Amino acid sequence: MTNDSAEPSLLEDFLSEDTRRVLHATWEVVRTRDGALLDPLVAALPRIRRATDRLDLGGALHSNRVSLEHALDKIESYRDKSCWCASYPGLSFYEPPKEERAGHVRILATSEPGWSMTFHCACALCGQEFDVEQGDYHYTWWKWVPRGVKRRRRTT
Repeated sequence: MTNDSAEPSLLEDFLSEDTRRVLHATWEVVRTRDGALLDPLVAALPRIRRATDRLDLGGALHSNRVSLEHALDKIESYRDKSCWCASYPGLSFYEPPKEERAGHVRILATSEPGWSMTFHCACALCGQEFDVEQGDYHYTWWKWVPRGVKRRRRTT
C-alpha cells in the first residue's frame, strides 16, 4: 500500500523517465553519505541504468549525463564498500573547503589563494590523501587526484 501524499522515493525518481525527477535523484545521491538512502538503489542499479540510458538530460556548460553516471558510480562504490572519498575524482564539483566544513576531509596544505589554488587533503574517514587542483573557466571546478592506493570504507 502506498501513501499518495508521500514524497516519491529516489528509486521512483530514477525510474520515472522524467528528466527533472532523474536529476533530483542524481544530485541527492551525489550529495549524500547516508547508506540508508543508497541501500534501496544498489539492487536496482540495472533497472536504473535501463530507465535512464536514453534520456536527454541536457546541460549547458556541464553535461547532466556526467552527473548521472557519477551518481550511479557512487552507488556502485558504496555497494563495493569503498570509502565515500572514492567519489571525489569522478566529479568536478567537490569543493575542498566545503568538504572540510562538513567534516569529510582535512585540508593539510594549500597554495597561495587564487583561482588556480591547489590543496592537499586527507579523507577524515579512511585517511586517503588527495592532490586537488582548483580551476575556473565558466565555473569553478576541482580535480581530485588520489595519492597512493585507494582504501576501503571502515565498517565500524
